[in-house]
Amino acid sequence: MNNTDMVLNIIKQSSQPLTAYAILELCKKKKKVQAMTIYRALNNLMDKGVIHKSNQHKTFLLCNHNHNKAHNPAIAICKKCGDSEELKSELFTNLLKKIPLKKYSFSSYEVEVATVCRGCA
Repeated sequence: MNNTDMVLNIIKQSSQPLTAYAILELCKKKKKVQAMTIYRALNNLMDKGVIHKSNQHKTFLLCNHNHNKAHNPAIAICKKCGDSEELKSELFTNLLKKIPLKKYSFSSYEVEVATVCRGCA
């Protein structure tokens, strides 16, 4: 199993989004790896659209869409517990198309919504 597959399996098995260092510690239980190895694998998976990164919490989560076409990630993040969930980005795409901005194109974007999950509410 290569490093990218190992990182992907760890993310798939997790019930919570993971930081790169949490992924590194889990990988170290299987074989000796360096932090750069994990970051390369994460970048590779993000480039393929298989995982997404939450910039608010610096965590990674599995994409829940099929990969027949690229999409714009939209993530809800709980402000209390940090749990994250991918949202349907089509909702934001339709909304952003209606905004008449001259400087920006919303053909490619990322959205993070800070909110409170039902478990913390």
